[in-house]
Amino acid sequence: MKKLIFRKFLLDAFLSFLIVIFSFSLIVWVIQAVNYLDFVSEDGHGFKVYFLYTLFNFPKIFTKLFLISLFISLFYIILKYEEANELSIYWSVGISKINFINKILKFSILLLILQLSFTSYFYPKSQNMSKSFIRMSNIDFFPSLIKEKKFIDTLSNLTIYVDEQSGDKKKFKNILIKDQLKNSNEYQIIVANEGVIETNSNGNFLILKKGEIFSNSNNKDFSNFKFENFEFNLSNFGSRTMVVPKIQENKSSNIVKCYINNSNINRTFYINPDELRRCDESIKKEIVQESFKRFYQPFFIPILCLIACMQLINNRFNNHYAFYKVMIFIFGFITLFISEILIKYTGYNVVQDIIILIFPIIIFLSIYLFAIKKNYST
Repeated sequence: MKKLIFRKFLLDAFLSFLIVIFSFSLIVWVIQAVNYLDFVSEDGHGFKVYFLYTLFNFPKIFTKLFLISLFISLFYIILKYEEANELSIYWSVGISKINFINKILKFSILLLILQLSFTSYFYPKSQNMSKSFIRMSNIDFFPSLIKEKKFIDTLSNLTIYVDEQSGDKKKFKNILIKDQLKNSNEYQIIVANEGVIETNSNGNFLILKKGEIFSNSNNKDFSNFKFENFEFNLSNFGSRTMVVPKIQENKSSNIVKCYINNSNINRTFYINPDELRRCDESIKKEIVQESFKRFYQPFFIPILCLIACMQLINNRFNNHYAFYKVMIFIFGFITLFISEILIKYTGYNVVQDIIILIFPIIIFLSIYLFAIKKNYST
């Protein structure tokens, strides 16, 4: 009997949690997706890149909203059960309030493991995958970048100016292009009377007509030659969108090695074809904070569950019942706020990190002992 009624409560709590977190996540995801339209309208990425990038950002949103969604849903379910007098069934079959709280705390351990799997694996994995679509993207919507009578430098190593642009944005007149060679001071300037964009299986090309190319070599004098037709390959250029891998995109194993293994100092931390990120003192603070985000913050889950359960301590016929509920709800949000703020203060010194590390333990024990005292005093 006891197992059945506990199972019903936990099932209702979990379903409520899923509804809240997916509702919040979808709302935030849609808002962010609208903001990410800049990838198409300003940076020239295609809709496929835009869709995949926004899609793989969903685990990040889900992870960020996990704690607040859990607290709101559990607080609501306990309040709902209490208002409907359903909790009286638990007390009538001999279940004490502290036993009820213990059951919820055991359930919170499962949620803690779930959140750790998101913060330590799914979140960094999805972030790395979403950014990889941008790193590997060519500029599919180059025509949308061009504006008449304006110098456009959205593409890396390329500046372009056009005097006139056709209605379909594929034909141009009076064109000036500065093509900066990668990792070099060498560049070439191209001027042309006309140009048209053509796309084939090899990529996007700007076909220039009746123009001249000016080139410098090792800062020496310019050389130039005229042309009637010149094919300029646009597929060689990418957006200036930030593509340097960030720490939050790294595997947790790399983060942990860099955090606790001194022998890892000055060894390669992150490698991709264009960038090297090394585990050294310059990123020590970032590494510590990222470690706390992934492995520390989820341990506030049992605390938030315990705070939501504090509603059980107060009798609903008490004169200060409504005030007590509001104070519990506010205390839960303060705890959420503290969990975010504390991470900002990590990475400065070891003693401070240790104090922050044991803070949730002290808070949990204080609330739990208070709940036990109130349970036996009523």
